[in-house]
Amino acid sequence: MDLPEGKCLIKRKNEKIYTFLTLRRYYIDEFYIRNICLFKQGANILDMGGKKKNKRGYFNIESYPLSVKYANIDASTEPDFFCDVADIPVPDSSFDGVVCSELLEHVLDPIKVIKEAFRVLKPGGLLLVSVPFLHRIHPDPQDYGRYTEYYWQTILNAIGFQNIKTERQGLFFSVASEMLTGFAYEIIKERMKSRIKRLMRLTIYKLAVFGKRIALKFDRRPFFKKNQFFNSYTTGYGIIATKPL
Repeated sequence: MDLPEGKCLIKRKNEKIYTFLTLRRYYIDEFYIRNICLFKQGANILDMGGKKKNKRGYFNIESYPLSVKYANIDASTEPDFFCDVADIPVPDSSFDGVVCSELLEHVLDPIKVIKEAFRVLKPGGLLLVSVPFLHRIHPDPQDYGRYTEYYWQTILNAIGFQNIKTERQGLFFSVASEMLTGFAYEIIKERMKSRIKRLMRLTIYKLAVFGKRIALKFDRRPFFKKNQFFNSYTTGYGIIATKPL
């Protein structure tokens, strides 16, 4: 039985809960909430680099009727497998699905990690990946790389995955909104006196909320989706791939 589709979607009227988070985080959560229904109820899922404790954002895979195991090198997240995600101590074909969220930019050899995901997946198993592109460098503990969708398509295909789908998570306006908001907060943090700073923070917060809503609206418009300039920018990618039967 598939997971109920109604629980896999973020309704646009509820997007306001994301206004105090980055648009990047919004796109990450939206991708997983929309696609978690691709797994069947009770499926065994491996979350590579995922956090059992101290999760980020609003998407929580524990909220769904799935059996989830975590692999992480950070002991504070209480992983089921305290190990390098490129060498997970489980037999081949152990999991129905693998989730790899905002991890691959933090490893020196992302190809090795994807090969490990392929190994532990059962035939017919599904891989869900999200990776940043035009997003700030964020050490966790280190940040090594950004790659285009053409890279991910090529690598996944070479490893053996099929039915590979990549989607751009926001276009030009989302990238611009994130950059401008970050710049504004950085300026007031460094230059403004306390009383003025509080007023400026409130003003920038309101402008940021407005800017994010405008960015989401414009990036969804068919003209900007089709325009070669505007669609050549993105905050990152959501990727779905299947291990062949």
